[in-house]
Amino acid sequence: MTTPIILRIDDLPTSIHLLTVNKFILLPETTLPLVLTDAKYAKLAESLAETEGYLGFILAQGNEGRGPEFQAVGCLARIRDLERGVEGLNVLFEGVIRFRVVREIPPAGKGDLPRAEVEYGEFAADLQKETEEVEGWNLERIKAALLQIGRKEMPRDLKMLEAMPPRQIIRLMAQTMPFSPTEKQALLEAPNFRALLELLFELLAVNFLTTTPDDPRARVN
Repeated sequence: MTTPIILRIDDLPTSIHLLTVNKFILLPETTLPLVLTDAKYAKLAESLAETEGYLGFILAQGNEGRGPEFQAVGCLARIRDLERGVEGLNVLFEGVIRFRVVREIPPAGKGDLPRAEVEYGEFAADLQKETEEVEGWNLERIKAALLQIGRKEMPRDLKMLEAMPPRQIIRLMAQTMPFSPTEKQALLEAPNFRALLELLFELLAVNFLTTTPDDPRARVN
């Protein structure tokens, strides 16, 4: 039986390439399937898969040229699987730990992909396997309610989701529901699981009746 590898912050890179996205986030303990159609990102993903490297997911700032092009907090990802498809490179990313950008690294040449120096200290709990207590919340009932939403909004086989533990379902729902970029960033920066859970339900109450879920396989051009 293979012993699982326990990551420490000291094991993680302090400078990473960034994948700047607009419509979705990646959270620790979740996976995200993407179709990479940009040849530069596809080549980078293939290289990272060979070296067990990491890529940073981060939301665009949307400031039209004023200030940084991306948010201050993102999520470090590693590649779980990839294969060539008709539309591009199909990649399955796994969220590892959130990071804060220290500074953007100036590009060495024209067309270079964005890179940044990052730090992980304030999000060290993302690497811990112990699950925090969420007193007052019945996670199994929450899982059932979220799966019911999923059956109505995403008419596909949910057997894989049904097998997931409640905490993973909750993180996945926070990741995939079509909230605004500001709301998604707030979910990403939630300091702990309880805060994430409370914010998710607040946003579902505000948005659920007027929105529909994102395409489960996003495309990155």
